[in-house]
Amino acid sequence: MGRCTMAGCGQGKVRQNPPSARGIRPRASLWELGSKRGYALIPEAHEHLSFLMGADAITDDDLTNLGVKILERYGSASRGLLVPAASLSLYSALVRERLSAGFWNEIVGRHEILFIFKLPDGTVREVALSEATSAEIAELCSSLNGDPIEQTSNLPRYLSGNPFYGELIAAFYANESR
Repeated sequence: MGRCTMAGCGQGKVRQNPPSARGIRPRASLWELGSKRGYALIPEAHEHLSFLMGADAITDDDLTNLGVKILERYGSASRGLLVPAASLSLYSALVRERLSAGFWNEIVGRHEILFIFKLPDGTVREVALSEATSAEIAELCSSLNGDPIEQTSNLPRYLSGNPFYGELIAAFYANESR
């Protein structure tokens, strides 16, 4: 399982429309499963977490061949992943290529959050979260997920609604309101 730190945590609030519920299909049951894990993941400084959904064309073998570890499964195609720094660029390229239109993927590390959006027309937009990009990212999350902009405008808080990222966001982004 790599060198993730597993710390005990409670049953966090389960959102009706979690941030990774991208696209049209409702995904609340996936989040309910994730909230029952009973532990949180905090990767090492050189690792990232990624909750991958909307990428049915990406197989487990595709991921493991890149050195990405599958930590959790949600349904048939959604997975919680640990992405080592050495695999980050190859993983990002795979997501850009095979992510379904109308979805996005975020890659969350201790000091950076990367977003890869595949718009409904197939256009790919890759953006690192910063003060300069937060409004654009919030708008893309809002439009693709159907959440109000007021809900997506604080991106660390928005992402922490996903139990897979909750402890990582709390530990490293608690004082940020990008």
